[in-house]
Amino acid sequence: MPAPGAKQPLLVTGVPRSGTTWVARLLATARGTALTGREPMNPRERQYALGGTLTGWVRLESITPRQRRALRTAYRGLNPRVFGRYGRRQALAPLPGTRVVIKDPFAMLSVPLITRETGARAVQVYRHPGAVLASYRRMGWTPDLDEIADLIEAHPDGDDGVRRLWDRRSDGLSDAEAMGIFWAVLNTVVLEDLAAAPDTVLLAHHELAAAGAPAVRSMFTTLGLVPTGATAAEMTKEGPAAPAAPGTPTTPTTPTTEPQTLHRFDRSPAEVAQSWRNHVTAEDIARIEEITGTVQAGFEQHKLSLDI
Repeated sequence: MPAPGAKQPLLVTGVPRSGTTWVARLLATARGTALTGREPMNPRERQYALGGTLTGWVRLESITPRQRRALRTAYRGLNPRVFGRYGRRQALAPLPGTRVVIKDPFAMLSVPLITRETGARAVQVYRHPGAVLASYRRMGWTPDLDEIADLIEAHPDGDDGVRRLWDRRSDGLSDAEAMGIFWAVLNTVVLEDLAAAPDTVLLAHHELAAAGAPAVRSMFTTLGLVPTGATAAEMTKEGPAAPAAPGTPTTPTTPTTEPQTLHRFDRSPAEVAQSWRNHVTAEDIARIEEITGTVQAGFEQHKLSLDI
């Protein structure tokens, strides 16, 4: 739970490349907030990995004393090992009057435990799986299916075909099929966890990014945040060039700019919301929607209704 006198932390999470960094940085423009720049549960390379206790994707339902200390100090802004380059006003994070924002995609499978242990409120950001696929291609990444194999095996054997695809994976999966499995399985857990963490906010990235200031005010009100001039500047900035019109031919698997840039904060939110469609094919979108349609429908039912 938060320390006495401290304000409720905010956890921004979701499938990697879903816009969690942008949403977290946007929330951290609010009055009295601070964003720590590293992801407490990220097990990759030299990341914190919850105090060195994690090696991959994990669903935490119980934790060790060491993990509890790592979580609580991170969410109270008291752990400099989760400060980093993508943070905002991190020097204010330890102060009792500061509302700490944590961004961590790897926390998305453990929201009930994290909210119980830290008192945080979770914001689960979701983005069209085709957009996530386009971003993974740009980065040269592939979904970590082996790390979530247990969750795939436990996935309901329904109309989405996830289990059937997984059972024939030795025949080869396209990257669209692999992303469909990855996105559907992770976000099925998110939907199932809503009962255990009912204050969770499901946030549609494309709606927030495309709708501008009214949507941001609606989200801030829901989370008890007060926007500032920096909030307005974040939503009104323009990218370096206008995005290509929908349907403009491009090579779907070939990024057009800065292929290994992890985050591009120079682009306008409205551009980000739609430009991914120029980097995947119609066949990619149709296949991935076939796999993820049931989960997308669940998100539509439970998402935060923005004032747009």
